[in-house]
Amino acid sequence: MYLNKISMAIIGLSSMGYAQADQGAGSETFWLWIALFALGIVGIAILFVTSYQTQKLKQFYKSMFEKQLEMERNQNLLLANMSENVHNIAKQTLEETQQLSKTSTNKDTVLGNTESRLLDVTHDLLDFLRLKSKQVEIVNEAFNINNVLNEVSGSICSQFLGSKAELIFDIHKNVPRHLIGDSLHLGQALKSILEYLMVQEELDEVKLEVSMFDTFEENVELQFQFSDKGRGIDPKTLENLFVPYYDVDTGKYVGLGLFVANALVDMMKGKLTVESREEKGSTFTLTLPFDIVNKSDQRRYRLPEKALIEKKVFIVDSNYNSALAVKRMFTYFRHEVTVLSKKEFMKTMPNLNSFDIVILDESLFDIRLIQYLNQIKMGKELKVIALNSLLHSNQNNVNDEVIDAQLFKPLNQERVFEMIVNMYNIKVPAVEEEQKDEAKQIQTYRRDFTETKGVTQHSFQDFSGKNILIVEDNLINQKVLLNLLHLSGINISVANNGQEAVDMVKKSQFPFDLVLMDINMPIMDGFTATQMIRLESQYDGMPIVAFTALVLDSEIQKMFNCGINAFLAKPLNIGKLYTAFSTYLDDTSKVAAKKKEVESQKAISYQGININEGITHANNSEALYREILKEFATAYGTSDEIFTKLIKEHRYEQVKMLCIDMRGLTGAIGAEDMHALINDILHKILYKKYELLANYNEKYKFEIQTLNRSIQKYINAA
Repeated sequence: MYLNKISMAIIGLSSMGYAQADQGAGSETFWLWIALFALGIVGIAILFVTSYQTQKLKQFYKSMFEKQLEMERNQNLLLANMSENVHNIAKQTLEETQQLSKTSTNKDTVLGNTESRLLDVTHDLLDFLRLKSKQVEIVNEAFNINNVLNEVSGSICSQFLGSKAELIFDIHKNVPRHLIGDSLHLGQALKSILEYLMVQEELDEVKLEVSMFDTFEENVELQFQFSDKGRGIDPKTLENLFVPYYDVDTGKYVGLGLFVANALVDMMKGKLTVESREEKGSTFTLTLPFDIVNKSDQRRYRLPEKALIEKKVFIVDSNYNSALAVKRMFTYFRHEVTVLSKKEFMKTMPNLNSFDIVILDESLFDIRLIQYLNQIKMGKELKVIALNSLLHSNQNNVNDEVIDAQLFKPLNQERVFEMIVNMYNIKVPAVEEEQKDEAKQIQTYRRDFTETKGVTQHSFQDFSGKNILIVEDNLINQKVLLNLLHLSGINISVANNGQEAVDMVKKSQFPFDLVLMDINMPIMDGFTATQMIRLESQYDGMPIVAFTALVLDSEIQKMFNCGINAFLAKPLNIGKLYTAFSTYLDDTSKVAAKKKEVESQKAISYQGININEGITHANNSEALYREILKEFATAYGTSDEIFTKLIKEHRYEQVKMLCIDMRGLTGAIGAEDMHALINDILHKILYKKYELLANYNEKYKFEIQTLNRSIQKYINAA
């Protein structure tokens, strides 16, 4: 249409010009008209082009806006039915627990795995809320990469105990031992990705390959590449992989861990990508920048004697890729390594006389092999290592004198280093020991603590007046412990890392009766902190109980060697925590758990919120529930202002998203009155009765403020 008008204008202009020329009109007038009409044509053309471009731009922004809204809808749908979903998981967990208590022979392990489902949902919800309210902070401090990998492997293998899949850590030689970065959130991201991969069916292996690249800046870049040989991810799922949702069919939350991991990686200035081919498997690639603590230290693990290097090593593993990863660990120490497949080894047993170290899959140790290895040992020094997996560590392990050491996969250089040193009975130079006062020595508890039944938050009042130091870098874990113990009357101090713990122990005006020591921490880990404390004999009588996810015999022995008295396996079990307290703090008091349990079951009533219902949704952990309430109040406590603003601006889609968030969260925390109001508002939105929404401004304000007061009252309750 625009073009037709322009063409007609040009024809008319030309006709006028020719007519004027023929009539002999003045040339100046003629050219003036030509200039005016030409200018008009150019203006029309510019207007046309601008209009066209504007339309395209509007369509582009509209498309982008719709995609953004769709992403927000998908994200908010995660919480759309949170109350019903969490309730269903809690109900299902209870039913499974009751059924398993009647039929299972291994009740503790199975029930622990069952109950952890709800606990995982609760922790993910806390992470979600903290990200929503922008409370997550990235802290860059020195840390040991091996401690992070140990923590992750211990947690994953405990969670997926008995899996047929092989978990492989393949760590390149140039990866530094000590780095500067956020170890806490790095571990969380690694764990979330591995959890996603490990839940697949018919999975043969999951491999984490860690490598380092130099950058043009002062720091380095670590690449964590996760790969599997599973079914792969279909294109539609892949497109929305980092958008979490609730799967009605399976009754589980899908992708919430990946959503949190992706957000944390972005905050750490890294990048997380994924590629997948159906029936071929998937590859997640996580890259993160770090600083190196000591750039001049090229060789991070030094064996104390030259006789320990350049050994001839022979490896046979049930998984060949795993064997290659183990080979990389040993070649780091300049060993000459030969790898043979399990199939080839079983077909024809090779001559092992020329080797110094033989590392064999534990399933290979039959009577014939044991006799053969004993014959070799009679004529030369041969070290025999049985290779097993943390995922199968509950199975019967081979225990024969021919075996010098047990090695559990997945591995890292530090554990291999320590195994070599211990296997050859070489003492690494340590701090000179003082003469210890035997009277001050305290009990060493070498097994996992048994669980005291019927323990509640009030049970810890049995230890009122005691002084405890909690050493923990995870803020959520700190808050959970503080909330758990805040009614106990225990005097609690908190250290964020090992160095702070050492300083607080030495500078404290009163002696600590117990130290709860996390192992994996930045700046100074729990092993080193304990060693530093034990240097002074005046602290010999102070019990130190470790928190750790990796409870291998070698790791437990390492704890005792550095002066730790006992350990608690992660995740925290309050019944075992009470047992630990009883072991080291209970001088005269008797266990009053049953009495406290009856007292705690009395109905608690706060306006607008059902506390008991909320605690049930938080895996019956009052400490976790309090933490969720705090995070909810921070993220949504002033949502009435947002609600009123959105309605005033007629932004009804955003009002809907806010209410979807609030419906799920209020159901999860037991805020029954607010939950009912939100359902009423969503009903009006569903039928597009937007004109009625303004009537809810005061109601929303009243309910959220009432809820805020009740939450604060409950949190402050003594």
